[in-house]
Amino acid sequence: MDAIFETLWLIQSAKKIWSKIVPRNPYQIKASKPWIMALAAGFASLILMAPPVLGGTVKPPAGAVNMDQAIAMALSYSPNLVAAKEDLEQARYQEKAAFTSFLPTLSTNYSYTKNQNPTIIHTPIGDINFSGDLTYKWSTSLNQPVFTGFRLTSQYRLAELGVDIANVNVGLAKLNLVLNVKEAYFEYLRAQKSLKVAKQAVLQLKSQLKVSQDFYDVGIIPINDVLKTKVELANQQQNEVAAQNAVDLARARLASLLGLPVQSALQVEDILRYRPITVEYIKARDKARAQRPELKALSLQLEQADYSIQQARSGYYPEVGISATYDYTSDSPDMKDSVYYDHTGWMVGAQLNWVFWEWGRTRHQVSQQQASRRKLVAVRQDLEDQVDLQVKQAILYLVDSAKNIVTAKTSIEQAKENYRITMERYKEQLTTNTELLDAQTLLTQAQNNYFTALSVYNVAEARLWRAMGMEGPAPQEQ
Repeated sequence: MDAIFETLWLIQSAKKIWSKIVPRNPYQIKASKPWIMALAAGFASLILMAPPVLGGTVKPPAGAVNMDQAIAMALSYSPNLVAAKEDLEQARYQEKAAFTSFLPTLSTNYSYTKNQNPTIIHTPIGDINFSGDLTYKWSTSLNQPVFTGFRLTSQYRLAELGVDIANVNVGLAKLNLVLNVKEAYFEYLRAQKSLKVAKQAVLQLKSQLKVSQDFYDVGIIPINDVLKTKVELANQQQNEVAAQNAVDLARARLASLLGLPVQSALQVEDILRYRPITVEYIKARDKARAQRPELKALSLQLEQADYSIQQARSGYYPEVGISATYDYTSDSPDMKDSVYYDHTGWMVGAQLNWVFWEWGRTRHQVSQQQASRRKLVAVRQDLEDQVDLQVKQAILYLVDSAKNIVTAKTSIEQAKENYRITMERYKEQLTTNTELLDAQTLLTQAQNNYFTALSVYNVAEARLWRAMGMEGPAPQEQ
């Protein structure tokens, strides 16, 4: 929005100045002074260099996008990742602000006092005024904390750990984003495969309908066989429409993650392949416990809890500080010499403040922080159990989907051969139209099952890497 307002302001300013310095008759511009032309050119360059008005999305790249490109585009666009990075920047500034608490502070103060009755001492020789009715004072002070019961140290360490936690959260946002991109990518590929299968089924049914119509025309089969084929063709055409909608939705979802318009004609490389991998649960679990950002963040939060306890215990200790003050005092606002006050004066001192009785307030605050730390220990233990379960679940899904790929691929070969044989038998009128429709349905189902198994396997692999706290290699076409 700032870029829009700045651009509009520059355009309006250029118009106003142009209307004042340039004659209304355009043929008189040549007679204008050179500095006028230079000023106009300068404003034109400012407008050209003004920040562009962004639409929030970019044009889709030329050609098909592979997985590496998709991940890179998502990482450069993701608003969630930008928000996580801003949290990191905020934590860094908080750390810098906490460090300034160790440094001395310099302050100044200017005061004005109006006295109704100046200080007067009555003596036998007469009244003596010791102050005027107006007092102006300008003080400059320097304060340096010396010992605060480790409160400032704990506060600074908390801010440092806050930066580490924010950095871990950035990594967590990247992991989640990479997983989302992979899931959307493979879902888009699966939807494309399903659409291809649906179109193939429509073509097969149209061919079957032609054969059935020819048989009916010569009186070989009854009309109800032709009607059954037409009904099945209509159903499959509806499935094709649904498959096309699924493709459009999957493409829009992926484009949204990449920062592209949802209506963009995004194309991706076909990497829907079976790449067998072997994973041992114990190694994967240990790697997950060492790499998961959630566990790292909880470990840092436990360190923060220790410093929070130390910060709460600072109430048991005294606070020591030193200060220096330089004063100007006068009865006039311009701080001139006064007959009542010394014009200048300085003071250096040290102070010790120790609250030794407050009805157990510090003890209760320490107990509160200790309870918070015990809670974090329990949360970390629960998260470790969840991580172990997620790794085990991801491995089981990977193994199951790999087995399903083998069986689904075998079923495709069988379904194709069954459809071919049934079609030949139907042409020879050795089988019924119903059996041919069943064979075609089995072939379509087997093909969809195969591509679904491939998609599930690749997504299971991506989720396994995510469960181990790693982005994992981007699978490429082999």
